[in-house]
Amino acid sequence: MKKLLPIFLVLSVFVTGCNFANQTPEKSLSTKGDKALDDQLYTQAIQNGNTKLCEQIADKSVKEECSSLITANQLTKQAVADGDIGLCKKIDLERYKTSCETQAKTAADSKQADKDRLSIEQNAMTKGDAKLCDQIKDVNQKASCKYNILTNQAMSKKDPSLCNGIGLKDLVELCKQSIK
Repeated sequence: MKKLLPIFLVLSVFVTGCNFANQTPEKSLSTKGDKALDDQLYTQAIQNGNTKLCEQIADKSVKEECSSLITANQLTKQAVADGDIGLCKKIDLERYKTSCETQAKTAADSKQADKDRLSIEQNAMTKGDAKLCDQIKDVNQKASCKYNILTNQAMSKKDPSLCNGIGLKDLVELCKQSIK
Protein backbone atom coordinates (compact mmCIF):
# COMPACT_ATOMS: atom_id res chain seq x y z
CA MET A 1 0.00 0.00 0.00
CA LYS A 2 2.91 2.33 0.72
CA LYS A 3 4.10 1.74 -2.84
CA LEU A 4 0.72 2.77 -4.21
CA LEU A 5 0.58 6.04 -2.27
CA PRO A 6 3.18 7.83 -4.45
CA ILE A 7 1.39 6.58 -7.55
CA PHE A 8 -1.93 7.97 -6.25
CA LEU A 9 -0.24 11.26 -5.42
CA VAL A 10 1.24 11.51 -8.90
CA LEU A 11 -2.08 10.60 -10.47
CA SER A 12 -4.01 13.11 -8.35
CA VAL A 13 -1.54 15.88 -9.22
CA PHE A 14 -1.75 14.91 -12.88
CA VAL A 15 -5.56 14.84 -12.84
CA THR A 16 -5.73 18.12 -10.95
CA GLY A 17 -3.22 19.68 -13.34
CA CYS A 18 -5.29 18.56 -16.30
CA ASN A 19 -8.39 20.07 -14.76
CA PHE A 20 -6.63 23.40 -14.23
CA ALA A 21 -5.36 23.27 -17.79
CA ASN A 22 -8.88 22.64 -19.04
CA GLN A 23 -10.38 25.50 -17.03
CA THR A 24 -8.30 28.25 -18.60
CA PRO A 25 -9.41 27.59 -22.21
CA GLU A 26 -13.04 27.46 -21.06
CA LYS A 27 -12.73 30.95 -19.59
CA SER A 28 -10.96 32.09 -22.73
CA LEU A 29 -13.65 30.49 -24.86
CA SER A 30 -16.35 32.08 -22.70
CA THR A 31 -14.74 35.51 -23.10
CA LYS A 32 -14.45 35.01 -26.85
CA GLY A 33 -18.04 33.79 -26.94
CA ASP A 34 -19.21 36.85 -25.00
CA LYS A 35 -17.36 39.15 -27.40
CA ALA A 36 -18.82 37.33 -30.40
CA LEU A 37 -22.32 37.60 -28.96
CA ASP A 38 -21.78 41.26 -28.09
CA ASP A 39 -20.63 41.92 -31.66
CA GLN A 40 -23.67 40.13 -33.06
CA LEU A 41 -26.08 41.99 -30.76
CA TYR A 42 -24.38 45.30 -31.58
CA THR A 43 -24.72 44.73 -35.33
CA GLN A 44 -28.37 43.66 -35.08
CA ALA A 45 -29.22 46.55 -32.74
CA ILE A 46 -27.70 49.14 -35.07
CA GLN A 47 -29.29 47.64 -38.20
CA ASN A 48 -32.73 47.51 -36.57
CA GLY A 49 -32.43 50.67 -34.47
CA ASN A 50 -33.34 48.56 -31.43
CA THR A 51 -31.90 49.82 -28.12
CA LYS A 52 -33.35 46.80 -26.29
CA LEU A 53 -30.75 44.65 -28.04
CA CYS A 54 -28.05 47.02 -26.78
CA GLU A 55 -29.15 46.31 -23.22
CA GLN A 56 -28.20 42.65 -23.68
CA ILE A 57 -24.57 43.48 -24.47
CA ALA A 58 -22.19 42.43 -21.67
CA ASP A 59 -19.35 44.91 -22.34
CA LYS A 60 -20.39 48.20 -20.74
CA SER A 61 -18.58 50.51 -23.18
CA VAL A 62 -19.95 48.65 -26.20
CA LYS A 63 -23.44 48.76 -24.67
CA GLU A 64 -23.21 52.55 -24.17
CA GLU A 65 -21.82 53.11 -27.67
CA CYS A 66 -24.62 50.99 -29.15
CA SER A 67 -27.33 53.01 -27.41
CA SER A 68 -25.67 56.33 -28.24
CA LEU A 69 -25.31 55.42 -31.89
CA ILE A 70 -28.95 54.35 -32.25
CA THR A 71 -30.10 57.52 -30.52
CA ALA A 72 -27.86 59.59 -32.81
CA ASN A 73 -29.29 57.90 -35.90
CA GLN A 74 -32.88 58.42 -34.73
CA LEU A 75 -32.30 62.07 -33.85
CA THR A 76 -30.57 62.66 -37.20
CA LYS A 77 -33.51 61.18 -39.12
CA GLN A 78 -35.95 63.33 -37.15
CA ALA A 79 -33.82 66.48 -37.53
CA VAL A 80 -33.60 65.96 -41.29
CA ALA A 81 -37.34 65.25 -41.60
CA ASP A 82 -38.24 68.33 -39.57
CA GLY A 83 -35.38 70.51 -40.80
CA ASP A 84 -34.63 71.13 -37.11
CA ILE A 85 -30.92 71.51 -36.36
CA GLY A 86 -31.70 71.91 -32.64
CA LEU A 87 -32.41 68.18 -32.33
CA CYS A 88 -28.79 67.48 -33.19
CA LYS A 89 -27.64 69.08 -29.93
CA LYS A 90 -29.08 66.08 -28.05
CA ILE A 91 -26.54 63.74 -29.67
CA ASP A 92 -23.68 62.64 -27.38
CA LEU A 93 -21.25 61.53 -30.08
CA GLU A 94 -19.51 64.63 -31.48
CA ARG A 95 -18.89 63.22 -34.96
CA TYR A 96 -22.53 62.21 -35.31
CA LYS A 97 -23.68 65.57 -33.94
CA THR A 98 -21.70 67.37 -36.64
CA SER A 99 -23.05 65.06 -39.34
CA CYS A 100 -26.60 65.58 -38.07
CA GLU A 101 -26.20 69.36 -38.15
CA THR A 102 -24.90 69.25 -41.71
CA GLN A 103 -27.74 67.01 -42.92
CA ALA A 104 -30.42 68.94 -41.04
CA LYS A 105 -29.13 72.27 -42.39
CA THR A 106 -29.21 70.90 -45.94
CA ALA A 107 -32.78 69.68 -45.41
CA ALA A 108 -33.85 73.00 -43.87
CA ASP A 109 -32.26 74.94 -46.74
CA SER A 110 -34.00 72.71 -49.26
CA LYS A 111 -37.38 73.18 -47.56
CA GLN A 112 -36.85 76.93 -47.52
CA ALA A 113 -35.89 76.91 -51.20
CA ASP A 114 -39.09 74.97 -51.98
CA LYS A 115 -41.17 77.49 -50.03
CA ASP A 116 -39.47 80.38 -51.81
CA ARG A 117 -39.99 78.73 -55.21
CA LEU A 118 -43.66 78.08 -54.51
CA SER A 119 -44.13 81.66 -53.41
CA ILE A 120 -42.49 82.96 -56.60
CA GLU A 121 -44.57 80.61 -58.78
CA GLN A 122 -47.77 81.62 -57.04
CA ASN A 123 -46.96 85.31 -57.44
CA ALA A 124 -46.02 84.82 -61.11
CA MET A 125 -49.24 82.87 -61.79
CA THR A 126 -51.38 85.45 -60.01
CA LYS A 127 -49.83 88.31 -61.97
CA GLY A 128 -49.51 86.30 -65.19
CA ASP A 129 -45.90 87.45 -65.43
CA ALA A 130 -43.49 84.74 -66.60
CA LYS A 131 -40.50 87.06 -66.00
CA LEU A 132 -41.02 86.62 -62.24
CA CYS A 133 -40.10 82.94 -62.73
CA ASP A 134 -36.53 84.06 -63.46
CA GLN A 135 -36.04 84.44 -59.70
CA ILE A 136 -36.14 80.63 -59.38
CA LYS A 137 -32.63 79.16 -59.32
CA ASP A 138 -33.31 75.65 -60.61
CA VAL A 139 -33.45 75.68 -64.42
CA ASN A 140 -36.11 72.98 -64.70
CA GLN A 141 -38.37 74.52 -62.08
CA LYS A 142 -37.94 77.94 -63.69
CA ALA A 143 -38.98 76.47 -67.06
CA SER A 144 -41.95 74.70 -65.45
CA CYS A 145 -43.10 77.98 -63.93
CA LYS A 146 -42.82 79.72 -67.30
CA TYR A 147 -44.52 76.79 -69.04
CA ASN A 148 -47.61 77.09 -66.87
CA ILE A 149 -47.98 80.81 -67.42
CA LEU A 150 -46.99 81.04 -71.09
CA THR A 151 -48.98 77.99 -72.16
CA ASN A 152 -52.13 79.53 -70.67
CA GLN A 153 -51.40 82.83 -72.40
CA ALA A 154 -50.54 81.15 -75.72
CA MET A 155 -53.74 79.11 -75.61
CA SER A 156 -55.97 82.05 -74.75
CA LYS A 157 -54.37 84.26 -77.45
CA LYS A 158 -53.88 81.35 -79.86
CA ASP A 159 -50.30 82.55 -80.31
CA PRO A 160 -47.71 79.71 -80.31
CA SER A 161 -44.84 82.21 -80.46
CA LEU A 162 -45.45 82.97 -76.78
CA CYS A 163 -44.20 79.43 -76.02
CA ASN A 164 -40.66 80.40 -77.06
CA GLY A 165 -40.22 82.28 -73.77
CA ILE A 166 -40.27 79.01 -71.79
CA GLY A 167 -36.64 78.25 -72.48
CA LEU A 168 -36.47 74.44 -72.48
CA LYS A 169 -36.91 73.03 -75.97
CA ASP A 170 -39.08 70.07 -74.90
CA LEU A 171 -41.47 72.29 -72.96
CA VAL A 172 -41.61 74.83 -75.81
CA GLU A 173 -42.69 72.04 -78.19
CA LEU A 174 -45.21 70.71 -75.66
CA CYS A 175 -46.66 74.21 -75.30
CA LYS A 176 -46.97 74.62 -79.07
CA GLN A 177 -48.65 71.23 -79.40
CA SER A 178 -51.25 72.13 -76.80
CA ILE A 179 -52.36 75.09 -78.94
CA LYS A 180 -52.99 73.05 -82.07
